[in-house]
Amino acid sequence: MERRRFVHAALTAGAAAAAGAALPSAADAAAPSMLTNIVFTEADPGHYAKVEALHVPQVEVGAGMLKVTTPHPMSEAHYIVSHTVVLEDGTFVGRRTFTWHDRPVSEHRLPAGYKGKVSVTSTCNLHDWWLTSVSV
Repeated sequence: MERRRFVHAALTAGAAAAAGAALPSAADAAAPSMLTNIVFTEADPGHYAKVEALHVPQVEVGAGMLKVTTPHPMSEAHYIVSHTVVLEDGTFVGRRTFTWHDRPVSEHRLPAGYKGKVSVTSTCNLHDWWLTSVSV
């Protein structure tokens, strides 16, 4: 359970950092996030700035479902390990793990009638943990 609390705190902080990166205040503009170079986003790819297009999870929302795709080539040496979906309050929705033989695509059912933010991660075996958040 401690791991889930840590992940929830990291996702919440990461989503806040991603939102803050899009609209930083003057005071925050110079302050790096404590998650810089730990959790990567499209807005803050850190030291992986040249590979973010392949790692940021893409999310399609429809009919109470999320379809997560990471546009990453898969090889034995370099592949997407997993997708994880967590609701705004920290509720774990699901995780899908992959082998290098798989396509990094997963589907996750949201709770009936859910409205709010959803955090989605994509984990690469070489380029770490990538986060995107969507509102449904």
